[in-house]
Amino acid sequence: MFRFCNRFVLPAAFVGLVIYLFGALSGGAPAARAQDSGLDAFRKLHHELRERMDADLQDAVTFLESKIAENPDSEDHNVLRHTLASRFSDEQEYRQATEQFRKLLDFYLKHADQSKNLFGAWMTIQSMREVADESGNDRALRLAVDDTRKAFSNAPVDSNFELLMPLSQLAILKAQLMVETGEAKAAKDLIDVQVQRLRDVNESDAANEDSMATYLHVLRDLTGDERGNDPWRDDSVEELDRAVAAAIEKYPDSVALQTLYADTQLMMITNWKQDDPGATKERIEKVSPRLARFALNNRSVQATLRRIELHNERMAAAKPVASLVGKPAPQWDVDAWANVIELDPESLKGKVVLLDFWAMWCGPCIATFPHLREWRDEFGDRGFEIVGVTQYYNFQWDAEAKRASRAGQDISPEEERRTIASFLEHHDLKHPVMVTPEGSDMPSEFSVRGIPHVVLIDRNGIVQLVKTGAGQATADEIHAKIIELLGDKGLGKSDPK
Repeated sequence: MFRFCNRFVLPAAFVGLVIYLFGALSGGAPAARAQDSGLDAFRKLHHELRERMDADLQDAVTFLESKIAENPDSEDHNVLRHTLASRFSDEQEYRQATEQFRKLLDFYLKHADQSKNLFGAWMTIQSMREVADESGNDRALRLAVDDTRKAFSNAPVDSNFELLMPLSQLAILKAQLMVETGEAKAAKDLIDVQVQRLRDVNESDAANEDSMATYLHVLRDLTGDERGNDPWRDDSVEELDRAVAAAIEKYPDSVALQTLYADTQLMMITNWKQDDPGATKERIEKVSPRLARFALNNRSVQATLRRIELHNERMAAAKPVASLVGKPAPQWDVDAWANVIELDPESLKGKVVLLDFWAMWCGPCIATFPHLREWRDEFGDRGFEIVGVTQYYNFQWDAEAKRASRAGQDISPEEERRTIASFLEHHDLKHPVMVTPEGSDMPSEFSVRGIPHVVLIDRNGIVQLVKTGAGQATADEIHAKIIELLGDKGLGKSDPK
């Protein structure tokens, strides 16, 4: 689904203005307004609301309600609920934040006959989801999704392909919420219908670059690391691989589709299909000439191609897995520890150790976190330990958004290690994590060609299993090997001890 660069797309002070400008560019608000003076009046009202919020939030609520009561159909007045709701969320007043977002959503639903309001409704639901994530209560979000899908069920997507994106995103969010309540089959049926709808559109005579881009973006969203995507993630990766190849054949000169093609190839090479190094190398050799042509006039593709080249260089430098399994594990190369003061490898002698090579930006790595937590809980008191291995990527922690992202300027190793520690705490990961020095040979010594990458070492320090990639089949194989190495053959998580 849409990912915001921070908590609510833009700072709260500008959200109302963004929606206002969208309305103006799309043909005006539901109620008539004077085009010349409307923006100035909106700015003045927005400024006054912010001043009142700074002084007394409840007074700001009363003020805004009075303004809306004067003209209930004024978009200028109603969109300011977004700013007010965002402030309540900042203050962790989640009930009042949800109340304001819901009132704004009701405004858009009231005017659902104007399909442009679907975009405002979707933006509002995204913000409601942020509140639900932080508060742990998604009842209002679920109702909002259902009401919005019903209100805009007759949106004219056949004549306006721009509406495909928010409607598809609503279907995805609905399905993900269904998975969380145990309705995985019905959720997958909903996703299958939505994907087929987009497929049909792009096989019709009316298809264009925009409809194809929407199709690809939706497939990308379905491959995300959210656990709600588990029932269809693998199928969506395969579908995206086929669809993006077809898209670039049909629209080879589209800059947007060139970028999507390059991004998808990067993900296929570095994240989704890493368990077959031979196939990965073959893909790199196949797509690189085409990407090189696109890169001549597309800077985004240039950057992506360089990342693929660097990955290829790392793959070439990595030892073959066959030379690692059955041999003593190579030495560790530790610059510092992120979440423990220090860990002496000697303290792990006699234990089964799982080395997990990962990164904060890696979606499939994050998808494996539940397994890491479960394995440490299950086997931690029986001579088993997990040790994470990562490197410096110049990422910093956003405490408000609770996420790590690439820093705009160079940060110190100490600050990045604090970022890693905050990231680990946020994901409830308690195993020790090392950071390797710049230019370390440790990844290549441990056959790392992509991440997540697991190296399982037995009690005698011998490498017994190497696996790259995420997915349930990979997790099951690792879990079974842990049981074997601990000497507990026949005992699994649900078996009596």
